[in-house]
Amino acid sequence: MKKKRHSRTRNTALKATALLLVMLASEQCVIAQTTPPASTGKAGEGAVRTDRDEYRRRIFEQATAGSPQTALEDARKRPDAFSVKDMLQIEALGVSTEVRWGRQQALASNDADRLSQTWLALRHIDDMLTRIPESDDYADVRRSMLAERVAALQGLGRMREACALYETLSLSIEPLPAHTYAAAGEAYTYIDRPKQAAAAFELALTTPNEPLLPTLEPHALRRIDVQEGLFFAYLDQGRYEDAQKFLEVTAKSTPMYADLAEHPEDLSEDYGRVKKLQAQYLLYTNRTREGVEALDSLHHDAPFDPSLISARSDAALVRQRPHDAQKLYEGTLVDHPGDVETLAGLGKTSLELYQYDRAAEVNATFGDRFPESGSVNKFDREFGVYQSPQLIVAGNGQKGNSVLADNNWGIDTQLYSQPIAQYWRVFAHQFSGRADTGDGESVSRVRNGVGGDFRYYGWDAAAEVNHSTGPQARTGFAGTLAFEPDDHWKFSTGVDTSDNALPWKAYQAGITGRTASAAARYRFDDYRYFDLGYGVSRYSDDNLHQQWNATWYERLFQSPRHEVSMWVDLNTNGNTVANTEYFNPHRDITAQVTAMYQWTPWREVDKSFSQRVYGTVGAYRQTDIGNSGLWEVRLEQQWQFGTKAALAYGIGMSSQRQDHTREYSKLIYLNLNIPL
Repeated sequence: MKKKRHSRTRNTALKATALLLVMLASEQCVIAQTTPPASTGKAGEGAVRTDRDEYRRRIFEQATAGSPQTALEDARKRPDAFSVKDMLQIEALGVSTEVRWGRQQALASNDADRLSQTWLALRHIDDMLTRIPESDDYADVRRSMLAERVAALQGLGRMREACALYETLSLSIEPLPAHTYAAAGEAYTYIDRPKQAAAAFELALTTPNEPLLPTLEPHALRRIDVQEGLFFAYLDQGRYEDAQKFLEVTAKSTPMYADLAEHPEDLSEDYGRVKKLQAQYLLYTNRTREGVEALDSLHHDAPFDPSLISARSDAALVRQRPHDAQKLYEGTLVDHPGDVETLAGLGKTSLELYQYDRAAEVNATFGDRFPESGSVNKFDREFGVYQSPQLIVAGNGQKGNSVLADNNWGIDTQLYSQPIAQYWRVFAHQFSGRADTGDGESVSRVRNGVGGDFRYYGWDAAAEVNHSTGPQARTGFAGTLAFEPDDHWKFSTGVDTSDNALPWKAYQAGITGRTASAAARYRFDDYRYFDLGYGVSRYSDDNLHQQWNATWYERLFQSPRHEVSMWVDLNTNGNTVANTEYFNPHRDITAQVTAMYQWTPWREVDKSFSQRVYGTVGAYRQTDIGNSGLWEVRLEQQWQFGTKAALAYGIGMSSQRQDHTREYSKLIYLNLNIPL
């Protein structure tokens, strides 16, 4: 491991050194071409004036051609030829070069000093701002320095400062340089303000002030960089149609083959990036199968492109295949050990697979060296959520089903601590519920518990000691165990010696129960899965209750804002004791189909609002009673507030015949999951 890190550090250092040597060589060539020859002999007054004008011209040409620092040093040798403003303008060109070099150094190196050039540029800018006179004659120089300061602040990860300064500069109608708009767009993207980011990126592509031009400089800001930023800014706002149209225009305007390519038949790098964006558009609009196919096709043409492999790994995560994603990330790091996006993806995958030691290692690797990286920022947020306490609340209420209870409600709350030794958490668990049973009586149940949760490399185990209150108060134990060996299978089991799921009329009669369950899920991908479960309960009245259930889920239709899904459920219950005080058929079977339509009208980065409509129809058979139909409709709304922070609530109506009576009931529910 140490050898790999040493190799990565050496490679990035060599890249940064080579980059600076290329820039210095370019500067020396410009010096040789633009340095004026030494004057010889004496000249008259007119000749001196001509020499001074020629010298000024050459110095400014030298400064604008890429050697502003040398030009400034030469200008200082002839103070009679340059005014104070002239000198400041030449120095300002040097600052612009320093900021550009800072960006290139940051992209070329992963070393601890990768931002040193940007820090020097920012100090130079701040020093100049103190020396520029306050008069209006110097307003253009001051504005150019403030524009460079936006880019420097963004390059150092000081995004809110960069955005605030950019907004101040935008009060003027004077256009800013393209790289300033691009820096502002990246800063807005970093702080999850995609609307402002899109506006800044649009200006970067259209501004007449220092527009983006083709360049062969390594890691220089190019037009495709801004186009990619604008594309994702559209997607982050939910402007899917705008993103698609923009991609079409970009593809038409981007040459397919590079003019100076070593192999003319190879696609240009810019066009390859456009094709990657087209594939990612499919992923972002939930057409994951098509998106994966497109990325696989591109991977065949460019098997070693780290950004392409990273996008393919992200696709595996979207398809809920974290094991596949992890293998892809690990394979990429063999050839590109310092790729930041790949490392961030590996860290995210490690969190999903409960490999918290690996996630912590990635977090330590990043440290504070990449404050400007959006990929690192996203991983840092997810790692922060993992390190936070978690609150989970589930509440429900029902009215109208007298066979079970006329009215009932329940609230189940779990509060988890921060991680302990990475894999452990302690939690408090509280359940409160009450029911009116239709005979003028009511029953309540309260259960309090504490326990521990352990998650490690696909294993998820929890154990709890609890105590219920009331006439049937008792101390019990509950435990669950789940394991996901790969991206397809998940197995789970659980026990509870003081079950909370007994019929309310059973609690009213003083009955308690012990329950054990087991389940298995096979997931093809994010479009389809199958569930099979079994549960058995032994009640204190000697009744043995058994239940089998099977579920088939299928996503039928998906678009950026709309989704249609279906569940087919089949379950059966059996009981050994008859004539009980609670609903307890000897055998019943339920078969039903549920269709769900989801509409997501609002989305902003990882926040969204969705509305869902559920419709269920089915048949119910109860032994010695016969067959009957059942139906249910529900309306649900869900708010996604960010990573693992969501609120869902809904209302519904249902009808089903139980015993000899058809019951109509209304229901309401709420689910909250939020890191604290």
